[in-house]
Amino acid sequence: MSLLSVNSNAKTSKSSDLFPDTLTAILYLSPHKLAGHGNVCPHATDGCMKTCLYSAGRGKFSTVQQARIKKTKLFFEDNDKFKLNLFSDLHMFYSYCKENNLNGYVRLNGTSDIDWQKIKISGKTFFEHFPELSFYDYTKDIKRKAKFSNYNLTFSYNEKVTITEVKAKLKEDINVAVVFDKLPTTWQGMEVVDGDLSDLRPKDKRNVIVGLKAKGLAKTIETDFVIKTLNI
Repeated sequence: MSLLSVNSNAKTSKSSDLFPDTLTAILYLSPHKLAGHGNVCPHATDGCMKTCLYSAGRGKFSTVQQARIKKTKLFFEDNDKFKLNLFSDLHMFYSYCKENNLNGYVRLNGTSDIDWQKIKISGKTFFEHFPELSFYDYTKDIKRKAKFSNYNLTFSYNEKVTITEVKAKLKEDINVAVVFDKLPTTWQGMEVVDGDLSDLRPKDKRNVIVGLKAKGLAKTIETDFVIKTLNI
C-alpha cells in the first residue's frame, strides 16, 4: 500500500511553483478517531474537530476518505507493516528527488498529530533514516519540540491556548499557525504572514504567526477555533 501523496493538493503545488527546486510528500490519515482505531489526534479540541481540514479539498470525496481510513487501520492493526511501507515510500521519494536534483520535503501529519519522534524502525526514527529529507509538521501539542535538525514544527493554535502561550512559543523560535476568517497583517501585536502561499513551513520567516484562511467546514461552522478579524 502506497502511503505518501506527492504534490497532490493545491498548496503543495503552490510550494513547487514558489520554490521550483522542491517537491513535497504528505501522509494523510483519517483524523482523530474516525477510523475506529485509536486516536491519531490526541490533542484535538472541539473547535479543531468540528472544522477539520478532513472536509476540505480532495478530502471531501468518499474515495479519498476511505483510502485514509484504510491507511489508519493499517497503522493500528499492523504497525510493523505500516512502517515498512512508509520506509519504502520515503526511500522511493528520496531517490526520485536525488535523481531530479530536487529538495525533498515530507509532512507525516497531513491530517493527524502523531509524535513521529517516538516511532522507530530498525532502531531509528524516519528522520534519522533519511537525513537528506526535510520533514515538517503542525502540532497542537504545546510541549512538543523538534529534536532533529531536519524536522520543523509549527504550533497550531486552538481555542484553549492563551495569547501568553502563543508569545512564549514564538520566543522558543517556534512559529504559530492561526486560522482566520480573513487574513490580517497583525494579530495581538504579532506579525502575520500568509501561510496559504505555500505549504512549506520550514521556508517561513521566524517568530511570526502563520495565518491560514478558514477552509472547508471552518468557513461555515461557528467556533472560537477560527479567529474573526472583526474582533481583532
